[in-house]
This record gives sequence, structure tokens and C-alpha cells, in this order.
Amino acid sequence: MPRKQKGFGNSKSLAFKPQKSITKSKAPGAAGSYPSNRRYGSSVQRTIIEQYDLNSDWTKWRRGYEYYNKGAWYRLKTYDPITKEYTDSQIDSKLYQGTGYEVDVEFTGYKFATKDADSNNHYVMKRTTVSDVDLGVITSVLNDELKYPVQKAYSEIWCKGSGGADSRLLFQMIGERLTDGVTEATLSYVLTAENEPALYIGKSDPNELTEVRAEISSAVLNNSTWMAEHNGNYQELVGKVVYIPEFFVERPVDDPSVFDIFDERDFFGASLIDKGVGEIVILDNDTTLPPSLYDISELEPIVNDPNGSYQISGRFIYRKDTYQRFYGDRYLTGQLVESKVDALSYSVMPFVIRGLEEKDGKVTLVSIPFVSELKLYQPASDGTLVFTDYSFTKTEIDKYGDTYYHQLGHPEDPLWVRLDTDVDPWMDEVFSTGNPLKPATIYTCSCPSYSKAMLRAPQETEDEDKRKINRQRRYPLPTAQGRKDYDQIGLGQAAGRMESWETRKDQMSFKMCKHTIAAMFIEHIKVREPASYPTVEARIQFEAKLNEDIAEVGEEFSASYKRGGLTTLEIIFALAQGLNLDETELAYVVLNSKF
Repeated sequence: MPRKQKGFGNSKSLAFKPQKSITKSKAPGAAGSYPSNRRYGSSVQRTIIEQYDLNSDWTKWRRGYEYYNKGAWYRLKTYDPITKEYTDSQIDSKLYQGTGYEVDVEFTGYKFATKDADSNNHYVMKRTTVSDVDLGVITSVLNDELKYPVQKAYSEIWCKGSGGADSRLLFQMIGERLTDGVTEATLSYVLTAENEPALYIGKSDPNELTEVRAEISSAVLNNSTWMAEHNGNYQELVGKVVYIPEFFVERPVDDPSVFDIFDERDFFGASLIDKGVGEIVILDNDTTLPPSLYDISELEPIVNDPNGSYQISGRFIYRKDTYQRFYGDRYLTGQLVESKVDALSYSVMPFVIRGLEEKDGKVTLVSIPFVSELKLYQPASDGTLVFTDYSFTKTEIDKYGDTYYHQLGHPEDPLWVRLDTDVDPWMDEVFSTGNPLKPATIYTCSCPSYSKAMLRAPQETEDEDKRKINRQRRYPLPTAQGRKDYDQIGLGQAAGRMESWETRKDQMSFKMCKHTIAAMFIEHIKVREPASYPTVEARIQFEAKLNEDIAEVGEEFSASYKRGGLTTLEIIFALAQGLNLDETELAYVVLNSKF
């Protein structure tokens, strides 16, 4: 038995418990505001330095160059079951399909492995113009910042020019990259000789979306082979696609049955009811690509009525603050615009059949209501093209003096060219070749860094070996820092499938990401190292993260091969951007894509 202690007992019984060492503290967090619970409506507030580091083009360039050197990519291939050979994939499409001045283009592409997509792939699509296009010649560049302080304040370069054979196409090319062979920039506005807007773009009123009612002959439908194979059941047509070959309509403003201009404080609007006659085609939508992306002639027609008709109706709104600055002290009203415009245009997008009506020997095909645009035009001959000053790039053969240092390969191999992304049009000589303008060769990507958008990824999984993915990434919804209501009209229809935080500045800039940089190097385009270096601390962290990323490439490629066939949404999204679709057309593509 232990001996009983006297007095206060063991001296250690009254001592405090030992404290843990305080020589190490918790690492400091980011200076900005980063909510831990990124639910619907939350927002991230970064500091100025953090935002600068995030937007640095140098980090994109550095990653892309490393991806190119490490071979962290592979070409899109098509397998021929007859020859049992793989060839480079090529998709033929059309810019501004349905207009009187379509432009043939072709797409080729690359895959880059990633962990942030359902298919474990991001896709880069290269768009090359096949048609010979003459948009006109730039005759003078107004780039003296002392003479044009207003343009400087709006980050715009105004260029005078003479119209070419295809100059009317410029009205459809807002946001398009144009080039004279050396200089390349993004078109922002088209102005008249009086420097007033030559184009007004209105979007569907969310409360009164556009509806199309196409009418075909009952006899034509009943005598078709497809209808005979389906026992004359009209309801089998529900869900099929209706295509109107002359779906781009341009006419004087006094031609439609109803064209009424109305005026409000912050916007003006137009109500439209218009009718047309001509060929109506019902297509079997058995392709993965939406009809707006593919060459429509490739789709199988079910019924064709050359003597059909249609009626389109809708209400459209135009924001005044977009155009007011071009009118100076004059207050912009709907009546003022009505007195100046002489033509309008709209596009009847291929639509999905919601229902059918039969009456008096006619079958009416009713569309699902959709978001569309109504464009109004002022007369313009030789006017002004407005480019954003932060979108300029220049391309030239990669020579230093007269010496070409790259090893020459096959005579048909392209020469290495040098792409300068740090062009200052207020200082540098631009659009000086005298060559006609044409659509530039562009590289688009499905990744969020390029597109400023998030696509749904419902098949992503969570387990102990993977970081947690929140619901917003799986089914993206608009956020507190997303687009304004007016800019979101079209994409709001695709909520849950995609979300975009792209600003107008993003749209009008030279867009690039690590994947497009790598693809350009692959195509013998040497992208010059950008001057926008991040801070020293950010570069140190970046190099460590880059090493980790490159080390994981092998694992990502393994997952890419396993999951590459799960969805085509990524590649469809990249293709849509390459066709310069606006946000309403982009929403249509996403909503009508087969995954």
C-alpha cells in the first residue's frame, strides 16, 4: 500500500497544464474577401494586387509555353473504320450562315487534359477562313491621343476606311477579330460618316420572347416518306427542328406588318410582327452539334415544302446608355432613332417544334419561345470602324534582321511567325499594309480562363482522394458579380448549364489562355513573352504551382482517355465561340446541344 503523503501532497498537482509552443502561427490568409461558403449569390472581393496578378498575361504565356514543351496535348482525330486509320479532325461550318454573304470556315482542334471538366478535357478550336473576303481598306488611323482625347478615354481607336465588296458584312461582325495580314484587332462599333451608330442591336424582352409559326401544306407533309414510315402521326414531329433557308431577313423598316417604336427612360424598344414566304424544311436533329454550329446542308431533311410561309413576332429593347455618347448633347429617344434608320434585320434561328396545328389544309409548326435580336441600320457607305485599343496584336515572320533562325522543314510547312500581344496603337504603327480587312484566324478554348464562363459538370465525383466540388460548379447559376440583367437576357435561359461573368471589355479584347498559347506554338506561332509580369511573391508561388501541374499531367491524361466520351459540351462551346455567336445565340447552342 502506498504511503500517505502529508501536507499539500504532490507539488505538481497545483501546476498549470503545459502550453503548446507558440513559435509557429497560422499562415496569413489572402488579403481579399473569400467566403468559405460559395453559395448562389456569393461574391469574391480581391485586392488590387491580387486582381493584377490574376489578370497577368505572363502567367498564361508561361503555362502555355510549358504545356507546349512538355507535349501536354494531342490533336483531335477522326477514326475511319474502313481504312482503320486516324486523321486530323476537320469541321466545316459557316460564319453568318443564312445571310447573303456567308463565309466558309473550317475548324481543327486540340485536347488538353484537365480535372475541371466532366470529360477531363478542355478543347482548343482553330478557326480558319476559307472564303476570300474583302471588307474594305483602312485609309487612316485616328491615333493621336492629343487630338482625340474622348476616344482615348473610351479606349478606342477610330479608323476611316473605304468599303469593299463584302463591307455590308461588317454590320454582323461586332466582336469579331479583323486583320489586314499584319495588324489584328476586335471590332467594337460601326459608325456612319457623321460618327453616329450605324447599327443598333436590340434583345428580346424577357416578358415577351420571340415566337415563330411556320406553315406548310398538309398534302406535302402527308405524302412524305418520313410521315408514311411513322403512320401519319403528326405528333412524331414534336421535338424536330424547323429550318428556314432564308432565315436571315433584311428589309426596309416600313415592310413588316407591325413595326412600332416606343420610348422609356433607360431604353427604347420595338414591337415586330413580320411574315415571309418561301421554303420550309423540317430536319431530323440526330446530330450532336446544334444546327446553328454545323453546316445545315449536312443534316437530313424530313419534309420540304418550297411554298411554305412563316410569321415571327416579338418585342425588343435597346439600352440608351450604349449609344447616347455618340449623340453628345442630344437626348437619345426611340423617335430619334426611328427617324434615322432605314432597314432592319433579324434571324430566324432553327427552332424546336413545340406543337402543331392543322387547319384548312395547312399544318402550323409552333416554336418554343426563344431569345433573339432585332438589328436596326442607318445608311452608311464609307464610315468609321471602331476598335478597342487593348485588343491590338501584330504578326510577322519570326526574323531578326534578315535572318530566319528556325530550321527549315518540308517546303509546305508554315514558317514560324511572331505574335506581339503588347501593341500600343497610340504609339505603334497599325493597319498600314493597305491590304483589305478579313476575318482573322482565331483560337478559342472552352476553359473558364478564356471564355469567362463555367459549364455544368454533373458527373464530377467526390471522395477522399479528390477535393470537394461545390454545387455551383456542377450546376452553375448567376452570381453576385455576374452580368447585368440586360446582358444576361440570353444566357439566363441557360442557367444551370452555364454561367458567364464575361464583361464587354473581355468580349472586345484579345482573348487567350494557357491552352490557346500552347496551340499557337504548336502551329508555329511564337507568342512573344508579355510585359505584364506579376509581383515577385506571385511568381514564386506560380513556379511552385506550375511544377505541381506539370507533374500531374500524366494522371490527367489517363482520366482524359477514360472520360473523354462522356460529353461533347466542351467542344461545342469552343466551336460556338469561334463562330462569333452573341450571348443569345450562345445560349441557344448550349440549350440545344446533345450531351
